[in-house]
Amino acid sequence: AGPPPVGSSPGVARDPPKSPGGPRGTGAGLGAMAQPMSQSAALSAFKRLNYFKKLPEDLTISTTSGTVMTGVATVLMLLLFVLEFRSFLHVKVETSIEVDDTVDTLMRVNFNVTVDDAPCEYVSVDVTDATGAYEHNVTRRITKTRLTAWRRHIALHPEDGPGMPEYVAPAELPPAVAEARGVDVHGNPHGEVVALSEESLNSYVETHDMVFVNFFAPWCHWCRELEPIWAQTAAKLPDLHYGEHVKMASVDCVEHVDFCRRLHIRAFPTLTLYTDHNTEHTLLYRATRSVEAFLEFLETNAQRHRVSHEEREKVLAGVATAASLSHGPEGCMVVGHLVVRKVPGTFHIKLHSPQYSHAPELVNASHVVHALSFGGAQTDEQLYTTGAFLAVGGSRAANAAFATTDEVQSYVHYHKVVSRVREYVSGARVGSYTYTMHTSHFREAPEVFPSIKFIYDLSPLKVLEKETSMPTYHFVTSLCAIIGGFFTLFGLFESSIHYSLETLSKKLS
Repeated sequence: AGPPPVGSSPGVARDPPKSPGGPRGTGAGLGAMAQPMSQSAALSAFKRLNYFKKLPEDLTISTTSGTVMTGVATVLMLLLFVLEFRSFLHVKVETSIEVDDTVDTLMRVNFNVTVDDAPCEYVSVDVTDATGAYEHNVTRRITKTRLTAWRRHIALHPEDGPGMPEYVAPAELPPAVAEARGVDVHGNPHGEVVALSEESLNSYVETHDMVFVNFFAPWCHWCRELEPIWAQTAAKLPDLHYGEHVKMASVDCVEHVDFCRRLHIRAFPTLTLYTDHNTEHTLLYRATRSVEAFLEFLETNAQRHRVSHEEREKVLAGVATAASLSHGPEGCMVVGHLVVRKVPGTFHIKLHSPQYSHAPELVNASHVVHALSFGGAQTDEQLYTTGAFLAVGGSRAANAAFATTDEVQSYVHYHKVVSRVREYVSGARVGSYTYTMHTSHFREAPEVFPSIKFIYDLSPLKVLEKETSMPTYHFVTSLCAIIGGFFTLFGLFESSIHYSLETLSKKLS
């Protein structure tokens, strides 16, 4: 063995030589060991956040109270689920009132009105509003149907009516010449027109095949216009091949007021043809008032005496200028709609016609309002047959009857109209109108004809009806609340019952 190195003492151990990277190599090793430890701690902490920790089956027990509570909780949860699901499917309507800011300038008025004692020829509809607009005898989009006294349909009235009857007066002779010939100024023999009364009408009709009667009033302008035409027609009949079957007559309705009322004479002149020796078989003449037109009408009906009873009805149906009165007094059903401005206004059903002279006391304003609404109708067919309109803002005046109790009595129906807007869940908006109705009747002033007025006034407010439904997230939240709440609540009840019974059992033992 050689001598020890310089600086070393015998018997003292020396440290092993240090590697060049001694301290750094040791720190890196410790860091590598700490990294797995931190990941394990994080994973352990994450596992501790588990809300759904499980217990071994041998650490759980099943109790009778727990079973009962589970059954009750299940039934109640199902019941609440069904109720909540129904509420989720149900659509609620929230109503509010706002200022009407709609920009519509027009509004539709739908109506179905029956006048029981006025022929369609006398009935007309006028419209006025607060701006001064006025429409007389509106016929567009309006249908008139002739009715019997039992409200059975006879036929549709022409849309524009027969028009003003034309009077074609015969030429007059100088009075001196007429006196020398023993005729009147029109060249007609005197006495050809028979004046009838209540006592003589029936017997006169029963003894002649056809009797053409003029029901007139001396004060009537149109009756005075008709008088010479009527006389000349009577004078020409004897020279015609059918003249022996026809007689011309007249009845003064001022002298025989009650008799004319019983015959339902409502205007002058009323020209009625009695046929078949029977006062129940009648035709009402409504065409041109001239000698030629009268003779043509009489010749057409004279042919009925040479055909069977069935064929007679066919001939009657083909006479466009006449209307049967065998059904009694004639009424009129007026159906249609008006397009008016959205301002206060009136539509006026008049019961007299400028084609005739009327006595106010003979005009009867009794009527039935089958339907009345504002806004769009479902279909024209429903409007005509049933008067049905949209359910939103439908008709409140359904088959309302108004019967007069006095002469010269008029009716006024006042309507307060409110706009309604319904907003559906889909976002679509539908507008309509609803209204309140108030009715009054009064006796008209002298020389004023009874009528039926419908006044409408629009409210500046509108009713907004908004449909709402439960959102899906609200339904899901409620469902979770039902399940979680029942589990928590019944868990507390079950725990209380279980530990109470366990404590009691220990004390008793």
